Amino acid sequence: RKHKDSKMDDTELYRNAGRKTSSLLDTFGIPSAAFKTSLQFDRGGKRDLKQYLICYRPEDVTNRHLLLYNGIINYIPGLESELDHISSKKLNMIIAMVSKGMSDGKSADLSSVKHKGLQYIGLNMYSEANALDPPIPEIEDKSMRGLNHPQLAHLLCPWKKLVWFDEDPDSYVSGEITMMAHIWPTFFYEHGVYDAAEKTHGLFRNHIVLRFYKHLFIGPSSVMNDSSNVCNSVKPSKNRAWGLTAVNKYIIAYVHIIISLALLLLTYFMISSAQHWTRCIGDMDLDELLWAIIEMLDDDPWVKDTLAWWNRYIFLCG
Repeated sequence: RKHKDSKMDDTELYRNAGRKTSSLLDTFGIPSAAFKTSLQFDRGGKRDLKQYLICYRPEDVTNRHLLLYNGIINYIPGLESELDHISSKKLNMIIAMVSKGMSDGKSADLSSVKHKGLQYIGLNMYSEANALDPPIPEIEDKSMRGLNHPQLAHLLCPWKKLVWFDEDPDSYVSGEITMMAHIWPTFFYEHGVYDAAEKTHGLFRNHIVLRFYKHLFIGPSSVMNDSSNVCNSVKPSKNRAWGLTAVNKYIIAYVHIIISLALLLLTYFMISSAQHWTRCIGDMDLDELLWAIIEMLDDDPWVKDTLAWWNRYIFLCG
């Protein structure tokens, strides 16, 4: 049935809230834990979402649950007013649908870009000189995966260890160079830019992440047409459907996680048999990486400039 405060039916409304939650707020959050903590905390009273967006610290589990809880409440019209009298059965159903939406949204995004996104990696997408060599075919035969692909492994290697990588790429692939959540990989930085004395220089400004954002939030045609204003699609973009008017730190973190997972799955198949959405591959905990990025994007002049850079290059589709 249609929800009284939405044109969607109830099931789709709850699943859509889950899709928004995973992309715009907390990719690895657990709605059931968030609701349990938050309802015990204040018996359903909605806290100020902006307060938690500003004051959140990932080591504070309660605050993380409150952040997720308030985000879901914000994405489901009318739910806040129902919480004082809602039945446990209905609330559990809502939480299950939100969780389903989160899972489906992440899986769909990863599936969408895992192979298509490979053409976004080269600085010039239309130059054979920038193409992946060897190419990675879009097939399910595990033997044809890019196990030790040098260009993809290079992107995942931390900037500070590139000299070591270039001297002996096999050491990196075999795990001698460990990729950790607080050591930024090369693709986190603007192409060819890294300054050990100024580690924020070029950080989160790579051409790859811009293209992945456009693919995920606007549509693949916006990448291939080098445009951010493709508004005539039959299916509305996430930007339009979700009313996004600016990129924030949570979205930037999500895009980096999607790319990291896609590259890890394609490059390190031998480390993990997972070929779908997962939190950990080898020593890399993507949940830790997500919140390390969010923490890095605190409110200071560098962050404001970085967000302005993103929004300048991504003319959000109205």
